[in-house]
Amino acid sequence: MRLSAFHPVTALVYFVAVLVITMFCFSPAVAVCSAVGAFLFCAVTQSRRQFLSDLLFYAFITAVLTITNPLFSHKGVTPLFFINGKAYTKEALFYGFTAGLSLTAVIMWCKVLGKVLTREKMLYIFGRKTPKAALVITMTMGFIPKLKRLHRQLIDALNCSGANTSDSRFDRLKKDCTVFTALCAGVLERGADTAASMKARGYGVEKRSFAHSFRFRPWDGVLTAIFSALFVAVLMFSADGQLSADFYPVIKVHSSVLPAAMFALLCICPFILEVKESIKWKYCLAKM
Repeated sequence: MRLSAFHPVTALVYFVAVLVITMFCFSPAVAVCSAVGAFLFCAVTQSRRQFLSDLLFYAFITAVLTITNPLFSHKGVTPLFFINGKAYTKEALFYGFTAGLSLTAVIMWCKVLGKVLTREKMLYIFGRKTPKAALVITMTMGFIPKLKRLHRQLIDALNCSGANTSDSRFDRLKKDCTVFTALCAGVLERGADTAASMKARGYGVEKRSFAHSFRFRPWDGVLTAIFSALFVAVLMFSADGQLSADFYPVIKVHSSVLPAAMFALLCICPFILEVKESIKWKYCLAKM
């Protein structure tokens, strides 16, 4: 079974574990393991064209943070060269690379989180106790796709009206300002309509009932226990200083093999589940 086929609580526990470790354990080993795991998961859940497009964006973010950090931080005892009398140090470069890789990993995990934990699942998890927060979360998850569609509609409307024929910079700027103004107005209008509609339906006034098909099965409990155990173990090792790094004044990486291997296993679990299901599906097709 794929991670998306398990119970929403199991998927939530997994993503919370990976994101918490990635964001709060600042270490090259953690950044590399998390980025590789998210990279593999994105590769098997996206189309090739979309994945290559996103890959260029992730590489750009990592490269920018890696290159620019030594321009602002001149700490470290190993200067590579000097810019306006300021040292461009190896330690600052390595720190920027680790920060860029961690940020890229978080972005990739959040992207696949939106694919696995759909709006229906988020409402199931948070809707009973915090219905208003659940509504805000689900609206936020659907905000960007709707914004893209509305932007495309506005551009098409301008093209069809003949208002997008000039190539001058002033006219293009004017057109962009018009689209942006209409986009903001459309977003505010839709938000107000949604709020009024949910209020009229009595959302959040009484305890809400749910109709869902989610069942917490034995395999869900097993995977939740495994994810939780790996998460707690990695945090304990990190608190003991076995998943940490010092970058200034010299680079000192304190990463033991066992916690790094445990976190790497946690990160590649979704990829293993996806590959297993793909192999199983192809085997079943071959037997037909």
